[in-house]
Amino acid sequence: MPAFDLFEAMNSQRAIRHFKPEPVPPELIHEVLSAAVRAPSASNRQAWRFIVVTDPETKRGVGAIYREAQLRRDTRNAQTGLDRTPSSGQLATSASDLREHMGDVPVIILACIPRDDSPANVVRWASIFPAVQNLMLAARGLGLGTVITTGHHHMEDELRDLLGIPEDVDTAALIPMGFPADDEHFGGSRRKPVEEVAFQDRWDNPWNPAA
Repeated sequence: MPAFDLFEAMNSQRAIRHFKPEPVPPELIHEVLSAAVRAPSASNRQAWRFIVVTDPETKRGVGAIYREAQLRRDTRNAQTGLDRTPSSGQLATSASDLREHMGDVPVIILACIPRDDSPANVVRWASIFPAVQNLMLAARGLGLGTVITTGHHHMEDELRDLLGIPEDVDTAALIPMGFPADDEHFGGSRRKPVEEVAFQDRWDNPWNPAA
């Protein structure tokens, strides 16, 4: 992997939802997966599993499931008053475009984690999402765009059937990946300042690096 500053990757990584149609070379996919499996995991079990989907027909199947799952989610949330999805603006348009074109992205990676005897789901999620973030940071370092999605969970059984995923394996995240389209760019994500979200010693004592 070419040298790329870690902090530059973290500071410029952002959700990319539009991709160029050109394929991603297998060696680059291997690089991001190699970074993923360097992540920590509970008791060093390394139970993560990744399905890399590049076959056009299979991608179309995943895309159709993703689209229907998103529509089901939106319908259910609207009926229950829990709709937190953006209804307008650039983010809404971008999310809608991804929903309609998921099956056309160059690579779809599904991050999975088997069920086990962990006392709580948080142990398993804590073992897969660091790997997902490693994968996405490595992708940024290679000039590849990604975005983490979970909307497929509303049709997880259908996705299991399509990809042959065992019943005792959960699909934690679905990550489209490719070279960013010309209308996309890295960086520029708005984030709250650290002073608004961090505390010193006590919840009611805001973090002050100059103190």
